Amino acid sequence: MSKARTDTFKSAFREYTVVGKIGEGGSGTVYEVTDPDSNHYALKALDSHKATSERLKRFQNEITFCQQTTHENVIRVLDTGSSAEGRSFYVMDHYPCTLQDILGKLAPEEVLPVFSQVLNGVEVAHLNSVAHRDLKPQNILCDPGRKLYVVADFGIARFAEEDLYTLVETRQNERLANFQYAAPEQRTRGREVGPKADVYALGLLLNEMFTGEIPLGTQFRKIEAAAPSFSYLDEVVEQMIRQDPAQRPSIADVKKLLIARQQQFISLQKIDALTKQVVPESSITDPLVVSPIQAKGFDYDDGRLLITLSQVPSRLWIDKFHRQGVTQFIGMGPGAVVFNGPVASVPATRNTVVQQKSYFEGWIRNANGLYEEEVKRQIASELRRRDQELQEELARERERQEILRLLNPPQN
Repeated sequence: MSKARTDTFKSAFREYTVVGKIGEGGSGTVYEVTDPDSNHYALKALDSHKATSERLKRFQNEITFCQQTTHENVIRVLDTGSSAEGRSFYVMDHYPCTLQDILGKLAPEEVLPVFSQVLNGVEVAHLNSVAHRDLKPQNILCDPGRKLYVVADFGIARFAEEDLYTLVETRQNERLANFQYAAPEQRTRGREVGPKADVYALGLLLNEMFTGEIPLGTQFRKIEAAAPSFSYLDEVVEQMIRQDPAQRPSIADVKKLLIARQQQFISLQKIDALTKQVVPESSITDPLVVSPIQAKGFDYDDGRLLITLSQVPSRLWIDKFHRQGVTQFIGMGPGAVVFNGPVASVPATRNTVVQQKSYFEGWIRNANGLYEEEVKRQIASELRRRDQELQEELARERERQEILRLLNPPQN
């Protein structure tokens, strides 16, 4: 780690001391820093002489995205501020190495578990309508001790279309070293560069993690040559690095191909409607399970106990409430309860209202449990159905490929 220049980085509440320089990019520098409690962090500072209005906006977008996103495979922004020299900066967790440092050191069976974490991190961006556009091993941070891999460097894409075009034209000696993972559309001025550019880079990266080589041109070393038991991935890579972005799969499609091959550590993801965070598809995000219904208030009117609920129950929840097999009170059970939006009511008298309240609270607890069990059952059923469809789709594709080989035998 090289020695950094002297500069004071101070946020609203904390000051950071530079230990050394970790790396330098097209518009910023990353330092290792410590706080007054001797905790180590990484700090990314925007270089003042490169801080154009567009780069400042991108830097702010990067900060906003990483502050609002909570996912183990996306870098976290912990603090922000401005240095004594007026350089905008943000602070993040410090990671001991990058994926670049461990390429060639992973056993074949370790590659896909690592790659799945990278897929998850990039997919978080895509689900939030963000394209990274600068994916490469140096931007994948890792903590080998925790076997954790995190996607970093969002927002300030050194591979932005206008920057790349200029560098390709004026810095011929550097373009291959700097732009090995750029998709074809990133090499042409004016082309739209979206999530499919990330898929292209991920395809190159997947091949490199197995073979040590980045696919460039034809006749590149394929995964089958390095790890024959993973030869099926060559077809996946081929789809990911197609020239036309429209013909490349989405990250979800790539995951489905891997799931169909019984790679159980791969998980599809979705956006939680409540938290707006990206979570595994198998996660329970139903608001009536995350925050079970409770009785928030009681009233009495014209022979009926009125209960205000914490949430409006769904039809399925009400059905579970009515159908629960529990002890009735003075001949009335859960079936006697009437629901109207967030209010439930049940017949009661002055002599029975206190006990009826107690019984109702018990019925709510039972209904919450029954409802959660049903939601879990439905999720498991849907995942089994999807997996079966993936297996059937894979079998059809295998059959198709076999028929194509019969129809088009190799020419000697």
